[in-house]
Parts: sequence; structure tokens; C-alpha cells
Amino acid sequence: MRNDKLLSEEVLERQAPEVTRRALMAGAAGVTGLTCLSDISLAYSQAAAGTKRSGSPKADRPRSRMKISSVKVTRVASPDRPIMNSTTAHATHFVRTITEIETSDGHRGISEVGRRHAENIEAARPLLLGRDPFELEYFRRNIEDYEAFAAVEIACLDLIGRLLNRRVCDLIGGAYREAAPFSAYVFFILPTEDEPGVITAEAGAQQFVDFNRNEGFRSCKFKGGVLTPDEEIEALRIMRRQVPDAKLRIDPNAAWSIQTSKRVAKEVEPLGMEYLEDPTRGQEGMAEVRRHTSIPLGTNAVVTRPEHIGPAYRKGAIDIVLLDLHHMGGLNNVRYWASTCEALGWGCSGHSNNHLGISMATLTHMNCAISHVTYDADTHYPWTAPDQDIIRGGKLPFRDGKVALPDAPGLGVEIDRDQMAKLEENMPHVQSRDALVDRWNPSYRRKQGQWFRF
Repeated sequence: MRNDKLLSEEVLERQAPEVTRRALMAGAAGVTGLTCLSDISLAYSQAAAGTKRSGSPKADRPRSRMKISSVKVTRVASPDRPIMNSTTAHATHFVRTITEIETSDGHRGISEVGRRHAENIEAARPLLLGRDPFELEYFRRNIEDYEAFAAVEIACLDLIGRLLNRRVCDLIGGAYREAAPFSAYVFFILPTEDEPGVITAEAGAQQFVDFNRNEGFRSCKFKGGVLTPDEEIEALRIMRRQVPDAKLRIDPNAAWSIQTSKRVAKEVEPLGMEYLEDPTRGQEGMAEVRRHTSIPLGTNAVVTRPEHIGPAYRKGAIDIVLLDLHHMGGLNNVRYWASTCEALGWGCSGHSNNHLGISMATLTHMNCAISHVTYDADTHYPWTAPDQDIIRGGKLPFRDGKVALPDAPGLGVEIDRDQMAKLEENMPHVQSRDALVDRWNPSYRRKQGQWFRF
């Protein structure tokens, strides 16, 4: 049958058997609205375009006509405690970049990313103005900075969700779960004039015991590489005794040599560790450690860009990728990452830096929408002071170590304007704590320029 014009009734009668076969095929393909014999040809005819092919009239222009009219970027600083990592202690405040995108017809979306990307978001403004917020792939291809794109994408998804009265998780596959489980994040704390400090194995372990009892966290990410490996092993042993069913993991930020990593892995194997995160540097080092332990190895350091995936898989360097929706370029990109990890047999957890409630809501949407995030995700959110968040109504609550998806459309959170102004005023007061670290231990930071602290 020809496709350039409608079939006549006479032709249809002569070719009824063939038409019936095609009708069955059309039904199987999901073509609906064919109510009589003469309608069937509409499913195949180019001339019938817009008439009745899918059972309803074709829209005149089935796409959004919204245009981005405003892009506002604001840096804010929230007070931080002197929590320690393998090189130093956190500064007096952690800095976040808030992006607000608005369309000419008054629709608005928000996002939150790290401190270093405000300039690149600002630089993308000419690219965004006048464009449709639905054009995420266009933005992804034209904004080179992954985290700057993440800021734009998340704000656009928030805007679209508000417009459609749907949650952001619904825009990236739907809610696989309604509440996201998170891992407690345990740190050693530098002693200061205002802080007694947490600098012993016993005190570090007690921190997790308190998280478990008070907020229901059942897994623990322990930031290591601060005390000696033996002291940190002892902290893990205490945690296991105090919380027998806990999921334990340690992240020394690659502070250990390959030899030390092998030794630590052997000593903590009886503890039933969930995984070791970046015990040593580089894919080759990770692969060597992995060959000598049954504990899975996770990473947020050696597989962070698509070009890292192939070499890591061939070397057998890792078992788990910590998805970071900021560094990896937004919610859609981490969904691609999760699909790739699943195909390769790798697990997925979630990564975190210090963050406020907008980012916490975004992480919750990610972890609820992506079914392959099967390990409790990291979060620094318990370390954000209750009166120093940026969202209206106070901090998102943890219940049994989980955060529930907000009910409101989009990300489900709103900026508290008074709080944002207050946090913006903190920016000139952000100070390093490196000098305090040097007074505590004059040789501590000098080791950061070396490959390994232990």
C-alpha cells in the first residue's frame, strides 16, 4: 500500500486481510484510536500526520515556549566545626554556591553546589538567557565545568518540577524508594579554644555510637588518615563491639601506602567491613590492594570521569563508585553512571561534602530515584548547625538514618531569604584553620605534600 495518500474504501475492501494484519501490528505497537476500517490507514500514511495517528489531534507546537530571563548566583558561608581529614582541618565556614534561575513568565528553580564554581555559572549566563529550561542536553554540551552544569541542570529540574507539579525524582525515573538511607559521617575533631576535640580511638567510636542511638544511623563512614592506622583500627573495633550490626567503612583519603593498606585490610577483615574507600593512591595502587583482600574497595578519587572507567575495569581497581551529583555533572549524569556501574558489576553509593538543605534535598531525590544506589550514601548534613541552614522551615529531619522525599513539587524546599542574607554576610569571615593544626602538631600538614602519611 502506498504511504503518500489515504487509501480509498474500495482499496481497503480488496486488501482487507492485509489491512487487518497491519491493524493488529498497529495495536501491538501502541497505535490507538482506530475505530473503523478506514481509520486504519491513518496509522501508516504520511498524509495523515496530525490527523488521528495516536488517537488524538497533534498539538500545534508540542514544546515549551518558556525562556530563561534571569540567572542569579550567590555565595554563602555556614559555620563549620574543625573536623579533620588526612591533610588539615576544615576552615571556620564551608562555602556553597546558590543558583536561582527564573523564566520570563515567573517560574523559578534553585540549586546548590560547591564554592569554586560560581564564576563558571556566571560565565554560562549568556548561554542560558533566552533559552528554554527544558534544553538540558544543549546546556550539558555547552557548559564545560561539570559542577557549573550541575547547578544549571538541578535548578532547571526544580523549575520544571514546580511547573508540572511533580517532584524532581519523577523527572529522572520516578521514586524507587520514598526515603533515602544515609550513613553517619564520623570525624576526628581538632582541639581548639572552643572545642575539646575528638582525637582518640575511643572518642571517635563514641561519635558513631551517639549517631546510632540519637538519629538511627545504621552505617558509618569513618574519616581516617588522621591518627595512626592502628588507632583507627581500634576505633573500628570499638564501633563493632558497641553497634554489632553496623555497616562499617573507612576512608583515609588515600593517606596509606599500598603496604599499610594491605595490613589494615587484613586486620579489619574480621570486622565484616562493608568497604574500604580509597585506602591508597591511584588505580594501580587500588588494584594491588584489591588483589590482597576480600573487602570491596570503593572510590571517590580514582574513578570520577567517564575516561577513568575503562582503565579501572581492566585493572580490577575498584568495586564501588561513590556517585557525586555535583562533581559528576548533575542528576541525569549520575543516572548514566549508575547504569554503567550496574553493567560492569560495580556497586554504587553516594558522595558528600559539607552542604546545606538544598543540596540535601537533591541528594535525597538522587538516592530515591536511582535503584542501583544500594549502599547508604554519605552526608555531612548532620554537621550543619540547625540555625545555619538556608531552607525555610529548618533542616530536613533524619528518621532511622533516613531522609524522606519532600512532598512539595520540584526539589521540595524553599530558600529562607533572611537566612541566605545572613550566610552571605559570613563570606568575609571565612578563615583557614591551618595555623591551629600546626600548633596542635607541627609536622601534621608537612606530610600532605608527600605521597603517603603512613
